[in-house]
Amino acid sequence: MSVPALPIQLSTDLQSKYSHLMKRVATTNTSSITTDQNALLAPKAHITHDPTNFLPKNWNTSTPVCNWTGVTCDVHGLRVAALNISRLNLTGTIPSQLGNLSSLQSLNLSFNRLSDSIPSAIFTINLPFLEHISWSQNMFHGGIPSALSNCTYLQILSLSFNDFSGAIHKEIGNLTKLKGLYLGHNRLQEEIPREFSNLAELELMSLSENNLQGGIPQELGNLAKLKGLQLYHNNLTGAIARELGNLTGLGILQLSDNFLTGIIPSGIPPEIGNLHNLELLDLADNKLVGIVPAAIFNASTLKVPEIGNLHNQEVFHIP
Repeated sequence: MSVPALPIQLSTDLQSKYSHLMKRVATTNTSSITTDQNALLAPKAHITHDPTNFLPKNWNTSTPVCNWTGVTCDVHGLRVAALNISRLNLTGTIPSQLGNLSSLQSLNLSFNRLSDSIPSAIFTINLPFLEHISWSQNMFHGGIPSALSNCTYLQILSLSFNDFSGAIHKEIGNLTKLKGLYLGHNRLQEEIPREFSNLAELELMSLSENNLQGGIPQELGNLAKLKGLQLYHNNLTGAIARELGNLTGLGILQLSDNFLTGIIPSGIPPEIGNLHNLELLDLADNKLVGIVPAAIFNASTLKVPEIGNLHNQEVFHIP
């Protein structure tokens, strides 16, 4: 990196200090991209099967890291900003060195065969700018790291279709910029954290096809921007929270295949009739009994009311 021309004449001493400073900046930039390269070579070494030979062909130290396929650098070419190695059918594990990509904004490892648990150190080292995590459609297992809460700029968290188990940590409720939360089709247990009420920007929440227990937290009624809520096929019990009627922007509400109870009409809160943007309502296969209240059909947009014993499919788009 060349030293920029000085706008005014400086003393020899100041010239020397200025030159030294700029050399330090250049060294820092070089060191940073080198750090990023090493951080990417670590997962390459942890891949045990690469059927298309993608990584050996495209990730070579003789080529600048910003030219590697699947790698996107910032506009200055100084740091790695995004990593996308999805849909490659890769087999292997994920090392903690990924956490050294300290300027990373997007990390997409979805639709592979990656397994083992996710090292918490990935999120405790330094990922302050991460906005998008998509690790869906793999074979990850173990718990979802609570250290994810350190990624305070996160907007999309997609971990669906894996084998995660254990509780959903309440610390996820600290991700106040989150817009999409996709944790469906795992083996998650215990209750839905009430701290999710802090996710004021949340638009889509899918926790379907797990083993979640307890009731539907009334605090979910505070999520004013929510457009889709999928809680189907869990072990949820109790009444349908009437606070869900506060979610006037809701277009999808799927609560089927649980153990929700109540005698209709009181078992289905009349507040559900406030959801004038609702297009899909699915309450099938619960323990609700009685006659469906007419208020349920107030939404002129309602296209698919499922109150009976029909099985439903995943309708959210998983990023």
